Amino acid sequence: MLLNLHVKNFALIDEIDIDFSKGLNILTGETGAGKSIVLGSLAIALGAKADKDCIRTGEEFALVEITFTADTEEVKNKLIENDISLENDCVLIQRKITPVRSVFKLNSQTVTISVIKDIASALIDIYGQHDYQNLLNSRKHIEILDSFAKDSADAVSGYKKTYAEYLRLKALAESPEVDEVRREREISLLEYQINEIKSAALKPNEDAEVEERLKVLENAYKIQSTLSLVKDMMYDYESSAGEMINKSIREMSAISSYDSALSDMFDELNNIYSLVSDFERETMGVLEDYAPNEEELVRLRERYNLINELERKYGRTIENVLEYLDDKEKELAALEDYAVKRESILKDYEKAKDALKKSADALTEVRKKTAKSFEKAITEGLSDLNFNQSSFNVAITEANDYTANGIDKVNFEISTNPGEPLKPLENVSSGGELSRIMLAIKTVGAKSDNTETLIFDEIDAGISGVTAWKVAKKLALLSKDHQIILITHLQQIAAMADVHFEIKKTVSDNSRTNTYIEVLDKDGEIKEIARMLGDDSGSDKFLDNASEIKKQALDYKKSIDI
Repeated sequence: MLLNLHVKNFALIDEIDIDFSKGLNILTGETGAGKSIVLGSLAIALGAKADKDCIRTGEEFALVEITFTADTEEVKNKLIENDISLENDCVLIQRKITPVRSVFKLNSQTVTISVIKDIASALIDIYGQHDYQNLLNSRKHIEILDSFAKDSADAVSGYKKTYAEYLRLKALAESPEVDEVRREREISLLEYQINEIKSAALKPNEDAEVEERLKVLENAYKIQSTLSLVKDMMYDYESSAGEMINKSIREMSAISSYDSALSDMFDELNNIYSLVSDFERETMGVLEDYAPNEEELVRLRERYNLINELERKYGRTIENVLEYLDDKEKELAALEDYAVKRESILKDYEKAKDALKKSADALTEVRKKTAKSFEKAITEGLSDLNFNQSSFNVAITEANDYTANGIDKVNFEISTNPGEPLKPLENVSSGGELSRIMLAIKTVGAKSDNTETLIFDEIDAGISGVTAWKVAKKLALLSKDHQIILITHLQQIAAMADVHFEIKKTVSDNSRTNTYIEVLDKDGEIKEIARMLGDDSGSDKFLDNASEIKKQALDYKKSIDI
């Protein structure tokens, strides 16, 4: 359920904060007051297109925040799938728009627009003129029919799995066959490449190790002569560092007992002598390690060249070469087993075609059964919306080929006048009729629809009088199972409100236009209904009329236990 809408610096809105409730939330106001701006801000928070022009003039950013309760398992699962934490069983969606970018946050975590749309699909449905026009698209009819009956879900799900497997095997079965000459040629090439790599017996990181050892061997003479010279300079020459330090120790020993500072210096000198001695021993120990070895040098150069050649041909690193080897071994195995595997694939493909036909036929039967109860429910729903003696039919015909939706084509047909033949929906419905048909479909599917919040824009387009009352009653009925938010210009619909919001527009002292919203109390509702009847003077006649309309609405809601 939608709990709150907070908007700041958006179009004509300075700042508004709206708390919505269960049931029927009605928004009314004078033409041009900004009703569409309020619903537009909701759509933008849920991922609709927005640019810098929506930022209120003179401001640096626009901000829209909407808060929902996470009431269903579907919503909670989608949050888990997108690695979003649930905070106090609520979902907070924020969108901040600046002149250079737009940022979405979900429960304080920055997310992409695709994540927002994924979560929003389980939270809310928004119906405007575009959505009513979607009813004219027969491809939508099959989705509507499948969502009507719960027992359709297993059949649809089962078919989709069968169809996916059919497509996989179809692609394999219809892939070009490999002729024998080409297959033998490819096998020969693969065997050569595999043998060349395997015979090298490469080891991970071996290239770096060989290169490091080569650097030592290629400079062995220089290393050994330098170390020998350093050893002599440190210890073997008459004037070597070791000999001079040794003489210094003998001289220092004669005076070290005269003062503690001299004793400390004498100890430091002894430490220095120890370090020099250690260095001399270490140098002697490693001289053999750097002895020239022509045989090993030749071997390592050959190994280094081999590794470089394999990396040039099969990958930039040894790891890449080994990955290449693994891929080629798999290709070789597939080619060697090609004939056996292809025969198996063709057999599996034939089985998949049979399974697909059975699954599609079963789905068609479920749809035909569902269509009968759907037709009856929609016809009754249309009657409630002042389609007197209308007829509604679900035409199910066979498509040219299997699709993700089966082998069926579904088309809604309607006759809105007695004696007139059934015709496809797209041929007979005006905008006002489409909005009522959509309302009938949503009411019929209310029990199986998991989306709790429904928003209707222009649901009252092209209707008045008795029809307006019938639409109002249908909306009230739908609000028993859903939270409804809608804009209306009709007093009959406004009278059914559980919560009534009035949207107003003012001009401030600094000549700035501002749209704001307020919740109406009982007296405020009556005054607003009177205004919608055509009076803003507070005339008792109009107020009495408005009170009567509100009373009729309350009596109806009481009769259906709202």
